[in-house]
Amino acid sequence: MADRARSKDGVKETDAYVSDEDKAGAGSQPGREGGDLTRKVGTRDDLKRAEQDDPGATRVRKSDEKDDD
Repeated sequence: MADRARSKDGVKETDAYVSDEDKAGAGSQPGREGGDLTRKVGTRDDLKRAEQDDPGATRVRKSDEKDDD
């Protein structure tokens, strides 16, 4: 792995590009709000996390994107 160059003046350049709102939401989980697609994936993720020790990422499936009209 490449070595990272550390700043010698103590300035964090990332702060110039990332807002406080972005920092606050970085670790939050999406939950169930936001429509049917988000609700379906969020529900599946909740069930998966309840049943498995190491569930991994829950992704959107093509069947989730289809309309149920």
